[in-house]
Amino acid sequence: MNKGFKSNIDERPELIVTGIFSLYLIIQGFILYLFFLHKIGFKFMILASVVFLLVYLPRFLIINKLKKKDNIKIIDEYLMINDYGIPLSEIEKFIVKENKPRIIFFISNKMIVFQDAEFMIKTATEIKSFKVIGSEKINLLKEFLSNVC
Repeated sequence: MNKGFKSNIDERPELIVTGIFSLYLIIQGFILYLFFLHKIGFKFMILASVVFLLVYLPRFLIINKLKKKDNIKIIDEYLMINDYGIPLSEIEKFIVKENKPRIIFFISNKMIVFQDAEFMIKTATEIKSFKVIGSEKINLLKEFLSNVC
């Protein structure tokens, strides 16, 4: 593979969290800076901070999703979901609900992206659902499950 070819998308959770917090702190710091320069009043500073917090709230929910993500492993003949094993031979069907990728920020010509999907696996006895975070993981798991079914 060509060494000059690099992906323009990055999905590391550490970068996502850092990007969300740093952009929030930069903008809140700018609002405080304007207040201390006496360019805006106290009431407007509070109003601007609350409005920006409400607009930025979905980004903070991404951090919550990252903390509550499911642990998925493929071990021998089992698909382990949060230490619950589903034998690969029992998987009859799977359904994927992918959410649109959300751009967090850009750094060094790279896009920091968050994408999640919900997988539902049907076996003979139950239907198990779990969430996967990261477009590469989603694509690999879809490909693996399509080969299994």
